[in-house]
Amino acid sequence: MRRIAPFVAVAMLLAACSQTPSPSLSPTPQPTVQPTATTGGETPTPQPTSSSTPGPDAVPVFSAGQQAASNAPGLRVRSRPGTQQQVLALLPEDAHLVISLGPVLVDGLGWYLVEDADDADPQFDVGWVAAGFEPDPFLAPASFEAPFPYPYVAGFAHDADGEFGPVRVADGNYGIRWVAAAMDGDGCSFSVDLRPGAGTPVPTIRATIGGLPAPGDVYTQFFTDHPELRGDLFVIVTSDCSWALTFLRFQG
Repeated sequence: MRRIAPFVAVAMLLAACSQTPSPSLSPTPQPTVQPTATTGGETPTPQPTSSSTPGPDAVPVFSAGQQAASNAPGLRVRSRPGTQQQVLALLPEDAHLVISLGPVLVDGLGWYLVEDADDADPQFDVGWVAAGFEPDPFLAPASFEAPFPYPYVAGFAHDADGEFGPVRVADGNYGIRWVAAAMDGDGCSFSVDLRPGAGTPVPTIRATIGGLPAPGDVYTQFFTDHPELRGDLFVIVTSDCSWALTFLRFQG
């Protein structure tokens, strides 16, 4: 299986990162999306053939909170990353999206969790879309008036161990959204510690991943319970998965 190393540690910082949701994260890597389409009789999503699939370094890279648009008609929004996952919606070309998480490599494609930022149909909350490959990707950078501010602070994605950051955490109103997927189909492990500056690392995520991509959340209560996790935090990942995580901040 090809590795996703060319993604490198995609450090993603966003200036506008306040929102007013509930005090804790919703478990939206398991999206509570309102389906608006099914697979029967639909226009097929553009997919590269096995003989022409480019390498992972051709997957377009987006930052958490970045605006994007669908670059192909019939792009499928799925419940989880993967070509066999439930279809939630079919997007027209130039549908407005906001990147939430990713990319994670599944079924030879790079996948992003996206939020619907478009008033036009189809309506959905969040879901996973394949980004395609350069020079003709399924997702393209875009610029539009966002319907509301988004809470994304920073994000990272990789397929190996590493230390990433720093990420500035000011108070307890933060959370982490993450996803991990086995690159060989036989399972993998995903471990994350947060280290405040030169302080002692705090165990944060411990997950064993099976044959399907696994999403998860670190809720705001975790940061409330760990007041030592303030200031510049470094993210220490030990993993043999393809993984991605995003820090979010909510108004207190």
